[in-house]
Amino acid sequence: MTDDFLSSVQQSDARVGDLEFKLPSVKRDSRIFGAWFHAPIKKLLKLIQGEGIQPTQFLPGIGFIAVSVYEHRDTDIGPYNEFSVVIPLYSPRFPKIPVYNFFKMIATDEMHNFLVHRAATSEDAVRILKEHFLFPEFKASIEFSESDDWMTCEVKEGGELICRLRGRKIPTQRGEVSKYFISTPQHHQPQVVEMNQIQMATTRKPSDAELTLGSTHPIAVELSDTLKSVKPRVYAYVPNVQWAAYGPEESL
Repeated sequence: MTDDFLSSVQQSDARVGDLEFKLPSVKRDSRIFGAWFHAPIKKLLKLIQGEGIQPTQFLPGIGFIAVSVYEHRDTDIGPYNEFSVVIPLYSPRFPKIPVYNFFKMIATDEMHNFLVHRAATSEDAVRILKEHFLFPEFKASIEFSESDDWMTCEVKEGGELICRLRGRKIPTQRGEVSKYFISTPQHHQPQVVEMNQIQMATTRKPSDAELTLGSTHPIAVELSDTLKSVKPRVYAYVPNVQWAAYGPEESL
């Protein structure tokens, strides 16, 4: 199944200035962990730049912010790490009913997200993702450490702490190939990302993840103001995943 996913992705040459890269952008070996947190819809709307883009409601008046970190061990442009802050959106395929729309997306293995912030450790990745994919990308220090039972990732910009995310290595199972539709502040039409989740697990146990926010970095301050609590509502652990990001050429 893994080989089938990679063999079905047909790449072509692209460039940003003098920097050559491939489309779709392929990550052959990555791991991800992240947590979802409740946030008031009114505050989420202030972070979304675009008319008609609506955060999904898990409860009436309450949506989510997801904070995730990525360790890309094998990509077209070499290994690098990433960090993202996204707001899950209503899917246009289903009635915009709180709870119902969200669980229909889960059932069909697709998610619609608004990308609020994204950072990478690679200058080439920042340039490609910012200039071609139109992501709100910036350069940051994203350092992973781990023990037998836990993973930790510390995200800093210019030495200033944005956040420290800690996640438990929970038991996994074989996942599915899922589709993500990504809207950004500069490109509201959703871009398609396919993810082959070779190993994955989710849990709603708050004790399986911990988020510590910095005190002065603008993103840390923004998250502190937006989240109802740093208590996670959902935790996702995906230690083995492949993905293909198709870019604005493949927008819906």
